[in-house]
Amino acid sequence: MSLVLLFVAGSAFAAGTSSCSVPEDMSLVIVSASWEFDTERGTINGKAVVKNISDRELTAPGVIVSFYDVEGKQLSQTPIRGNSAKLEPGKIAQIEIKVKLKELPQTIMLAPFEGLWST
Repeated sequence: MSLVLLFVAGSAFAAGTSSCSVPEDMSLVIVSASWEFDTERGTINGKAVVKNISDRELTAPGVIVSFYDVEGKQLSQTPIRGNSAKLEPGKIAQIEIKVKLKELPQTIMLAPFEGLWST
């Protein structure tokens, strides 16, 4: 089973370039992520590291973790916030990922988010 990690709204493909442009409205990026499946318990455990690339303090940074089956149908989606209520410019935050799965996904997608929206 293959797994794909997509950094949506958080990174850009920079093959063959010396620098990577950043959209003006982007404030939070995923700089690393790792996870492992416990197939016996049906859980995924891991972490993501997000960085504030803006010049302002961010509120409630986190990641949205989405799971998809082999046909691309979304199985579930879980927003997970970090422990920090605020994230200063240039600083990083770790997000602990712990999700109980209904079935083993084919694809995982992570997207950074910040702000006080309802989940």
